[in-house]
Amino acid sequence: MANHNLKLTIHFFSEEPIAAARKLDLMSANSAAAILQKVPISVVSKVMYAMLPSAAAKVLILTLEDFNRALFQSIELADIAAILRYVNNKDRKRLIELIPKSRQALCKLLISYPENTVGALIETNVLVIDSQMTVEEAMLRVKKQTYFDNHEVLIVNSKRKIVGKLSIFDLLRAPASTTISSLTSTGVITVNGLSDVSTVLAMDIWQKTDSISVVNRKKEFIGILRHYDLRASVTRNKKTN
Repeated sequence: MANHNLKLTIHFFSEEPIAAARKLDLMSANSAAAILQKVPISVVSKVMYAMLPSAAAKVLILTLEDFNRALFQSIELADIAAILRYVNNKDRKRLIELIPKSRQALCKLLISYPENTVGALIETNVLVIDSQMTVEEAMLRVKKQTYFDNHEVLIVNSKRKIVGKLSIFDLLRAPASTTISSLTSTGVITVNGLSDVSTVLAMDIWQKTDSISVVNRKKEFIGILRHYDLRASVTRNKKTN
């Protein structure tokens, strides 16, 4: 690809990722893979998110390991799982190995949820604090967290079951030796990871919040579901039907 054309392609991908994704969806996987590997990962990640997962999967099995490794560090785990669900078992195993080891088990968990369920859409990079921690210990965990969905943190017990949530501001004001369990009082509404996407989208809870906690069959916390991701999933599904 000539340098001038490459610059135009990168500009188009950067400014119109959805339109770019639609064009790539219609290309052969080989052509799409060749183009994407010449584009900066920061731009590719936006385009891959907008592509149909089934089309993105055909591309990923053709791209180089360094490209895939960098891509997996740039997009969310739920989006990786959505794509890998369309990859055959042999290639899926190979691609999962390119994900940081600390996230591989979670990726497999997300893949295990059918794509029409909310468990397939959850965000797992969520700050969670053990109820038996002291405020001092909890603050150390807060300082290590690089991403916050909102100003509240979820509190779980030793069995990973949600026992409440706590405002960061309340945490900052509490004495260092105070146990988290003595500060937790707010109830948390949850949905099961196997819940149907359309059913959860219709829930009244979205009038009060932008995200909701998701649990598995054992009531263990597995992640949060954002209203934005839920709506985006429903929109993508309508396009494929």
